Amino acid sequence: MMNRFRKWLYKPKDNVLNIINQIMDECIPQDRAPRDFCVKFPEEIRHDNLAGQLWFGAECLAAGSIIMNRELESMAMRPLAKELTRSLEDVRGALRDQALRDLNTYTEKMREALRHFDVLFAEFELSYVSAMVPVKSPREYYVQQEVIVLFCETVERNGKGVLTFVWNCNGP
Repeated sequence: MMNRFRKWLYKPKDNVLNIINQIMDECIPQDRAPRDFCVKFPEEIRHDNLAGQLWFGAECLAAGSIIMNRELESMAMRPLAKELTRSLEDVRGALRDQALRDLNTYTEKMREALRHFDVLFAEFELSYVSAMVPVKSPREYYVQQEVIVLFCETVERNGKGVLTFVWNCNGP
């Protein structure tokens, strides 16, 4: 029952953010904030209504709430949450103004509001998710990539012999 309530609660926020993302893809495709860090999130975190949950979390933090008994992280994220919610209101206002004018052109004011929101949302996404679940640091992620590259190079250099050795060690 609680899961259905959460989905109902976040759905309108997800819809708004999906529309804003589509507009950003069209309006500022080359200026989007990088989201490479998302690959570091655990699989159970990456789902369709994450954006709505983040927006809800930002509103709660901006209003003074504490997330899941993490007082220090909450206090550290509060200024970013406030700026993000203000930025989202700016974007919504710019989109409303734009809708009353010409739907086929994007003003520089709107582009700037979208860029600013995108950067803030990416920062908040990383901060919030990192506070909620263990996320690998950039160093840990780099080391993991290095190990993968070394393994691939070793397999490539040694050919099938390495795979046969691994199979013999672990196999039947």
